[in-house]
Formats: sequence, structure tokens, C-alpha cells
Amino acid sequence: MTKQFDVIIIGAGVLGVFHAYHALKAGKTVMLLEKDKRAQEATVRNFGQVVPSGLIPGSEWHEYGRMATELYKEIQSEFHIGIRNNGSCYIANTASEMTVLEELQTKFQAVDYTAELWTAAQLLERYPMVQTGYAKGALFFPQEVSAEPEILVHRVLEYLSVKFPQQFSHRNNCPVVATETAGDTVRVSTADKQEYTAVHCFICSGREFKLLFPEVFATSGLIVSKLNMMATYPQQHTVLPGNILTGLTIRRYESFTACDSYQQLDTADVPQDCVDYGIHILFKQRVDGSVIIGDSHLYAPIEDQDDLSIFYNDMHINEIMLREAKKIMQLDNWNIAQNWAGFYAQHDDEIFCHTIDKRIHIVTGIGGKGMTTSAGFAQHNISKVLNS
Repeated sequence: MTKQFDVIIIGAGVLGVFHAYHALKAGKTVMLLEKDKRAQEATVRNFGQVVPSGLIPGSEWHEYGRMATELYKEIQSEFHIGIRNNGSCYIANTASEMTVLEELQTKFQAVDYTAELWTAAQLLERYPMVQTGYAKGALFFPQEVSAEPEILVHRVLEYLSVKFPQQFSHRNNCPVVATETAGDTVRVSTADKQEYTAVHCFICSGREFKLLFPEVFATSGLIVSKLNMMATYPQQHTVLPGNILTGLTIRRYESFTACDSYQQLDTADVPQDCVDYGIHILFKQRVDGSVIIGDSHLYAPIEDQDDLSIFYNDMHINEIMLREAKKIMQLDNWNIAQNWAGFYAQHDDEIFCHTIDKRIHIVTGIGGKGMTTSAGFAQHNISKVLNS
């Protein structure tokens, strides 16, 4: 195997894989190194909801989300990566939430992003499993897609190997223990005592802050969020099309905060335990018929992230989520087959980017919008670095 490349990428999560994709599209040779057998952090432990609608209309991050959505669809047309174009539906529970949806529709129409406003009757005709007493109406985005997070990034890796067989190499079970610049190159050393060189190295290492440049991360301002999620057994009859988001989501996602009417939402409508645990309710049905339900948010600075515990989930939080979910949805079967935690890093500046000696580029802390925006942001970042 050659050991000289144009670009080396560390980390095979969605940020790393799409940095590889865009570097390959630019004609570069790429080596992708992953410390585990396969990516197993936030990229595979999420809902698989690709929702640019959750980002402020016309903002750069909304644009990255639009770019990512189109790229997912483009790759899916060539190679199965598990993308389904079933849209996203935000369901309002109160009249004030419905007012926010109406205002947001206008904002998205102004940036040529299709949004369909539905009455309660129109919603229940299309989604008869929604509890009648919950719904005041909905805002639907037909262009948005769902992914299967357990397979998406792994299938994209296979696609890169097929699409760019002469340009692309990757190794799993290959922790990187050192990176350093040496003149016009970067030297990357792995735990098995291999060395690789490149013109540029991108470190897309998620919440791994101990192996490389811990001194940089110590003053970065990054924090880590822990999310509880769960999945039912497969439903026999209920079919939930696309991404389903709810009134609690309207109160949480960034796009809604851009609406003047957002300030009129009554905080008393939200149970205090949902506030305490950062809970908002989402639903997404997997291809096997099981339904993912969640999620919650607990936070810690990176030096204390182990205190969030990877060993157990607080069942009290899961019980609160199920209580709220049953107010919104009717399912055949509420029995829970799986529950798990996802962890992601986030930063006040939307993402943490830090360059060392002009050739080593740390990229992490994209927060909860990674599945939605990483593919678009990576295109921007690769172009900026390679053309500078």
C-alpha cells in the first residue's frame, strides 16, 4: 500500500467520510483512518433525520443542509445508501405553535424552500396515527429525507471504494497516535507503527479529545451532549412516513427561534421535567418497522464528559419521553426493544475548526446537525483548504 497521499483524514464518521468524498471529487488521493472496527459514535447513534428545516432559513448552515440533502439523493441514485425521500412533518400542539409554523413557512418560501402548511384535518388524513387531541396543524417539507444511521456511512465508504478505486484507501482498527508537520507535508503515525504522509490532514475525531492535540481541545470551549434514544419492536400495522417532529421540537430547533412569534410561546405548556432533561419528542420508523423515539439532552465540558456515563441510561428519562410520546402518537406496540445513548460534541461557533501549521485541520463539534449538514459543510471546507 502506498504511504503518500494528497489528503489524510482521521475519523470515519459522517464529517470524515464526506471530507474524503469531496477531496476525491477534487481529484486528490485520500487515506481515511478509523480507530475502531467501524464508526460507532454519533454518526450511527442518531435518528437519521436529515432536516435542513431545523436551521435558520437562508443561513449558511441551512444551505449546507440543502447541499447535503441533494448529495444524499445523488449518491442514492447510483448506490444504495439507505436514503428515503419521505419528507419531514412538524406537528403543532398549541395555537401559538401553529402561529410559529405559519411564520416559518413564509420565511422558507422567501428562500425558495418548499414548505406546505396543513390544517389539523389535513394532517390527520395523511397521518391517522397522530392523536386527534394533540394536533392543531403541521408544516411539511416534502423534499427532506430519512437515513438509516446504522448503515449510511458504511455504505458511503463502500461507494467511495467503488467510485474511486485508484484514489481512495482506508484502514479500520487503526488509531492515530501522532501527527506533525515536516516542511511541506504532514506525517501521521499509527498505533501499529505505520507512517503516512500527505499535503493536508483533517482530524474529524468527534468527541475523542485525548489522543491528538489534547492541549488544543482543553481551551476549545467544546462541550459534549448525551442523548437518550429508544426503539420499539417492529410495528405490525402502523406506518410513519418520513421524519416526524413535534411541538417540543418547535420550541427547540434553531429555525423557529428566527420567528417573531416564537417569543409568544408559553413556557408553561412544557412539562418541567422535559425542560430539566432537554427533552423534545421525535419519531422515525426504520425499514424493519420499528420506531425510534427520543430524545433528551444532558451536557458536560469535555474534561467531564465521562461523568455523563456510557454505562447506563437513566430509565426515568426514558419514561418521561414515553409519557410524552403517547400523548402524540398511537402505535400498535409500545414495547421497547432497544435503548441507547448518543454523544456528540458541540461549540458556540456552530463547529470547531482549528488549523495547525497550515496543514493539520481539526474539524469537530458540529453538534446535533451532523447528519443534516456534514456533507455540505465538508464540501465548503475542502474547497477552502485545498484552494487556499
